[in-house]
Amino acid sequence: CHGIQSIQSKRGSSSHNHNPFVALKAHGATEENGEVYGVNLIYSGNFSIEAEVDCLNATRLLAGINPTDFTWRLEPNESFTAPEAVMVYTDKGLGEMSRIFHRTYMKHLIKSPWRDVERPVLINSWEAAYFDFDDDKLVAFAREAAKMGVDMLVMDDGWFGRRESDDSSLGDWYVNEKKLKGGLSSLIERVNAEGLKFGIWYEPEMISPDSDLYRAHPDWCLHVPNRENSPARLQYVLDMTRKDVRDNIFAQMYKVLSENKIDYVKWDFNRNLTEVGSALLPPERQKEVMHRFVLGTYDLMDRFVKAFPNILFENCSGGGGRFDAGMLYYSPQIWCSDNTDAIERLTIQFGTSMCYPISSFGAHVAARPRTSLKTRGNVAMCGTFGYELDPRKLTDDEKAEVKQQIADYRKYHRLVREGDFYRLVSPTENDFYCAWEFVSPDKQEAMMTAVVMRQPETRYCVQRLRGLDPKTYYQDEETGTVYSGAMLMNAGLNLTRDVYEDGTSVTKHFKAVK
Repeated sequence: CHGIQSIQSKRGSSSHNHNPFVALKAHGATEENGEVYGVNLIYSGNFSIEAEVDCLNATRLLAGINPTDFTWRLEPNESFTAPEAVMVYTDKGLGEMSRIFHRTYMKHLIKSPWRDVERPVLINSWEAAYFDFDDDKLVAFAREAAKMGVDMLVMDDGWFGRRESDDSSLGDWYVNEKKLKGGLSSLIERVNAEGLKFGIWYEPEMISPDSDLYRAHPDWCLHVPNRENSPARLQYVLDMTRKDVRDNIFAQMYKVLSENKIDYVKWDFNRNLTEVGSALLPPERQKEVMHRFVLGTYDLMDRFVKAFPNILFENCSGGGGRFDAGMLYYSPQIWCSDNTDAIERLTIQFGTSMCYPISSFGAHVAARPRTSLKTRGNVAMCGTFGYELDPRKLTDDEKAEVKQQIADYRKYHRLVREGDFYRLVSPTENDFYCAWEFVSPDKQEAMMTAVVMRQPETRYCVQRLRGLDPKTYYQDEETGTVYSGAMLMNAGLNLTRDVYEDGTSVTKHFKAVK
């Protein structure tokens, strides 16, 4: 139809509402057939993407910085660099479009040395303890986690300043030694002694009104003169356009990271920008602040990844509110969503896979009882894989199951990281179940997972696979049964006995045999 369809963000980040990605597909195009154009803006701030069909039935697509409240003053001999966009074309459907994006970003965009290696299985303290922890509790987490094969303990929010809830101390990046009684170095040594590496949480772009930094520098937050600031999550946003602000945050964080054996940083961003003004810019340049904020954040991230090239950085924004290609350049993985329920994650992870590689999905097993531990593990395997729970509360049977899940992750991590991803059954287009598949680049290995969302009264489930070599024979790792690739792709697998009630799941692994 004629007119303009658009998606955009005016929140200062790519946002939870829309992502800077669109796909234009021909009528009748599917996952595996038909013409598709995909466009993704490599940018983490305000954006606008518009598709217009004019009176001649021609389609025009515009993608770039959102023009709302944006201007940029160019002096003589100055230049302005606009964000780049990646465009993919294929006549093989949405699935091939996604796989081209995945390969392109893995090969050309993500720069971290962690891109091509096995990621550590981590356990994050947030859903296990929130703010209620001390060094002894964290060491107890590490001790139990180590028995199951976990690689790393991540200490989330609550370790700095006087932080006992979310109403203070952002910007005061020094250790709360009343909580961590032996100090951070002592805690890390104790965690390392249990056999685990150590990670830490930061929210570098934010400042609490109740903080030493705000009391010393109230003008360092984004603000507009004579207008009251609007707190969100009881915090303000630092003016990242200012080098003195970035230098201060870098110095505080550098001291902690350089003096302690830290292997991972979770970089959070928990609110959007309001009262967007900078004390250092003249009135005629205030509409540059949104873009300058993004450039300032990129500058700070760049300094950290260069200063600490071996640290694994994971981006986050209240979950997936800043999951974009700009962030992927600095961090090889991004926390997909704060919603860790396995059934809800199906839609979240399927949607994210339209553009972004599976190896970039921060995905964990959480203590959410709606589904079995098995299903939670199968869903988290479609990502970086880790845990968000108190390991001390697991039963012996659950601990044994976690140990097996971690062994499976180590066995299949390369297939997940490097394999071609196929969305077999979408959770938004099927009320019964959803399914996906990984196929190794040489087509010698494949893994299919199916998860039941809502079991119908009469069930019958045959699932065809994709991406295999029709002339190759594949053996089911669990049963030993051998199938031809042609049979798996055309006749399919009968899963009726495997997917039978709400929240159940099955994973099938195949390897080529002669």
